[in-house]
Amino acid sequence: MNALRFISTCLAGVLAATPLVASVGMCDRVTHISHGGSGDHRDMGAGKVMWIDWWAQEGVFKDVWLADCKTGRAVSLRTWEERITERHVIDRTARALRIIERQAEAASAFFTIDRVADLIRKEGVDLTVAAYSNEFCACSVAYPAMRGDKTPFEVAQ
Repeated sequence: MNALRFISTCLAGVLAATPLVASVGMCDRVTHISHGGSGDHRDMGAGKVMWIDWWAQEGVFKDVWLADCKTGRAVSLRTWEERITERHVIDRTARALRIIERQAEAASAFFTIDRVADLIRKEGVDLTVAAYSNEFCACSVAYPAMRGDKTPFEVAQ
């Protein structure tokens, strides 16, 4: 066996034996040609994931999301907005993220969508808590066994 064939055979064996570990970071994406998207996806533990939807063209906004992958319930909050509507929302994204991170460090019984919603409410506007029947991208990566009867996440073409 020549050296090149030996190396490629060994490499193929190593790659086949190595599991591919997906990261919720793979859910980060630009959805509107460099000025809108979804980013900073994080696995917060206890079956929950977090991310930020954003827009930045002729106006900006950030919406912070926290989702419970098992139930499909999620909270979203607009933490920054300028030149999107007539209102001006001071950027409180970092404050909302710190609150969510502190809750993630607490006992899982206290890390609930409703509790987080109550705690971040003052950090923005348009707070929404809802149940979703479609699986979120980060849930499909971090907690695929929690999909249940939700519609599986698929990347839009």
